[in-house]
Amino acid sequence: MEEKSLYRDVKNKICQMIYKDIYKDGENIPSERKLAENLGVSRVTVRKALKLLEEDRIIERIQGSGTRVDLKYGARAGNMDIITLVAPAQNTFFSRFIDAFQTTAEELGSLVLFKQKPLGQSLEECLFRIYEKDLRNVVLWLEDMEISYEALRKLRGLGMNIILFDFTRKNDYADSVCLDNSDAVNELVNCLRKAGCKKIGFMGWDDDTVESVKIREEEFVKFCPDGKVVRIPRKYHNHLDELEEFTVRKYLSRLKECDGTLYSVGELAVPFERMKRKDAFNHPIAMIDKVPGVMGKEIFTVDQDFQKMSDRIFECLKQQNKKSGAWRAEVYQVKGIRVHSL
Repeated sequence: MEEKSLYRDVKNKICQMIYKDIYKDGENIPSERKLAENLGVSRVTVRKALKLLEEDRIIERIQGSGTRVDLKYGARAGNMDIITLVAPAQNTFFSRFIDAFQTTAEELGSLVLFKQKPLGQSLEECLFRIYEKDLRNVVLWLEDMEISYEALRKLRGLGMNIILFDFTRKNDYADSVCLDNSDAVNELVNCLRKAGCKKIGFMGWDDDTVESVKIREEEFVKFCPDGKVVRIPRKYHNHLDELEEFTVRKYLSRLKECDGTLYSVGELAVPFERMKRKDAFNHPIAMIDKVPGVMGKEIFTVDQDFQKMSDRIFECLKQQNKKSGAWRAEVYQVKGIRVHSL
């Protein structure tokens, strides 16, 4: 048992050097003898570790030319016994998402492990530590975290299946599952217009590094070019109760010409609609993801369908775990659930 643990540890150390670009894709790694010296283990242990890497299609041994890194990016035969969810637990919608996610996991017989990135640790390091534990299926909810394209490439090449949740950009190494933001914004703009709104305001976050924040504002400007956009500092995300009254009024004053408001996320509506009710304003409002505590004359909502999104995530993982190498990364947009309340 200890011997098995030792050569798996050697395998992980070699993978880490590939991940850190010490051993580059397409280039030779040191000889068995040199690796044994560098890592302080026997050549037998190194040989067994290299055999595991070869079986995982991470390296290729070429007669007379040595051993080179040879990463593969297609589907790999695997199972879905354990799914690791890396996500921000403090997100307003985390509990709703994980409820749906676990429902799908239970139906498919998968165990869900939750992991939040530790403070002081990079996301790249966090994901590699998951990889070292032989956890190969990861669902990553980035929110305001960032991961490099190169890190995704290497993790994929090392054999990790990755789904990016709430991410809209296509890449070659991970499937993306997100709300159909264009459909949601278009639907809500049309609802406000049908309710008689002539001048529509849009309230969102000021941080366009968050994919959904950026795309929703872009779609609003496209569908409502004569609208008014107001951006709230992202530092208030999950801390809107810290907004003081004069700050709320300052941002509302920028929408004084508007007779309807579309909130990029439902949580933004809470302090601003509370203030409008206090001042006897009662215009129609629209939001993506309704939250408790928002009342008004007419409220139009598009809620994210977390159950359909979870089902799609698991379908993507199935495709990535197939023996065939035909898998290609795609972006899957899931239409939201429309709600109209008076």
